[in-house]
Parts: sequence; structure tokens; C-alpha cells
Amino acid sequence: MDIILSKERVDGQECDLLVSGFFKDERPLKGSSGLIDWRFNGKFSRFLREKKLSGDWNETILVPSQGRVMPRMILLLGLGELKEYRSLRLREVPLRLLQILQRLDASEICLSLPYGEGTNVNCGKMAEVLVKGIVNGLGFRGYSLNGKRIKNLRLYFAEGEEHLSEILSGVQTVKAALTDRAQIRVSLPS
Repeated sequence: MDIILSKERVDGQECDLLVSGFFKDERPLKGSSGLIDWRFNGKFSRFLREKKLSGDWNETILVPSQGRVMPRMILLLGLGELKEYRSLRLREVPLRLLQILQRLDASEICLSLPYGEGTNVNCGKMAEVLVKGIVNGLGFRGYSLNGKRIKNLRLYFAEGEEHLSEILSGVQTVKAALTDRAQIRVSLPS
């Protein structure tokens, strides 16, 4: 498994799928979901106003990027209410993502879920929980991507230069804990 840490924003990552989370009770959309909404001229905000999208826990919407961002597809993932979002709840996300990735046959994924101000999750813990959950899910639950398990999976974290060291710390924690289960290679920006 390759983990790529980038200084660039999520909309500039050349990958199959950009996964971004949003809350049921937070408007306007913030973080990477807000950026994506802006790139789509408020399309997702309109969906929210028209009640076509709510942000309920595990709600998903998959859209082609139409060239508005670099990833081919965008998956917005409902995370429920902001006050319920914490590391324990975040641990449920990787198995849901693996089910979706398996159906999409996507192996290059940029993960950008909320962290920091207003949440009970920091970006290092977010990266740690997601990588550990994905490794465990692939290794023990039989998920595979086009018959290829963990070896060819590439996870991107693109939260900007100011968060690189915190994300790297979370990734290194997982890498050290799972050395017997997965070979994790980490790429840092030059």
C-alpha cells in the first residue's frame, strides 16, 4: 500500500476517487466538501436545499468530476451530526469505503474527512484511523480491489503543507503497528 502525502489541495490530486465528508447540521459546506461545492457552482448546496441530500450518517453521493477537479469521481460521505463525530465513529468509515471502492474498482483514493476546529478529531488521528481501518478491512474481511488486495492501493492525503507533519505522525503510528500485516510505503512531497 502506498500513502502519498501532498502539499496540494484535494482538488488537484490525480486519482480515481476523492472522498470528502460533510455533516448533517453544518451549513454552508466546509473544508474539502465546501471546496468541491464551490468547484461545482453550488451544486451540492442546491441538493441540500432541495432535500435531495441530507448528510445523514453513511449517506453517499457519487458524481463524475466532469473536469472540475482532478480526481475522476467524487464521493461525498454523510457523517451525521457534528457533535457525534469523533475517532470512535470515524472507525466505522473504512469498511463502508471498502464496500464502495470494491464496486467502483478504484485503487487510487484521496481521503479528506473533517478534522480540527469544531470536531473531536485531529488530522493525524483521522489519517491513523482511516489507514488502520482500511488495512484491517482488506486483510481480514476479504475485500479486494479487482482481485488485488492491499498491494496496489494508493491513499492520498492532501490537507496542505501546514498539516503534513501531523498526518505523517498518524501514518507512521499505523505503519509501526501493522508491519506484520501490510507493507506501507509513505511518499512525502519534495
